Amino acid sequence: MAAKRTHPSLPSAHPALAGGLLLLTMTLVLGGCRSSTPPTAESPAPTATAPAPTPTAAPAAQPTPTTAPEPLAAQSNSTVAPTAPATAPAISVGTLPDTFIKEWQPLSNVLVAFGPMTLTPDQVQWGSGQTSPYTLVSTEGGYLLRLTANPGFYDAPTAYIKLMPKADANGAATSMDVAFYADETKLQIDEYVMYGGYFVE
Repeated sequence: MAAKRTHPSLPSAHPALAGGLLLLTMTLVLGGCRSSTPPTAESPAPTATAPAPTPTAAPAAQPTPTTAPEPLAAQSNSTVAPTAPATAPAISVGTLPDTFIKEWQPLSNVLVAFGPMTLTPDQVQWGSGQTSPYTLVSTEGGYLLRLTANPGFYDAPTAYIKLMPKADANGAATSMDVAFYADETKLQIDEYVMYGGYFVE
């Protein structure tokens, strides 16, 4: 039968040393319970960042008012152009053919009251007394005469007459139609005061 081993008994600790160990043990335990994270300086509270200012559109450039030009009458040392006459002087384009320079007899009843029409190189005259210098101003579609004296027919002044000759079989002008116009406006729209024919004997 084996013999039972026995441990030698440890010597009993000194009472003062045992108290110190107990205090150290408690200090370590309590220290382990504390947070191992070192204290940090308190961070300042975050401040709200001010929103960036919203860009605003630059005000539209206002047009610089322009100064109206000074009226012509108010300008100094200025001259006013002369006003053109209401009726420009007639410009001659030539003379009537020699075969027209004669006395023409009225062929139409509307012309009988004024008698024969006599053409000269510079004027026209009717048997009833109407007469006027003339200027040949056109040869398009006939011979257009500007009557400077504006003779009257049936109380209507006449500024233009248009001679439209008719040739016979031999090419000679033995008759013509004549249109009478009160003014240039009526001439442009071919609105005549009187129209009739003349012939030569």
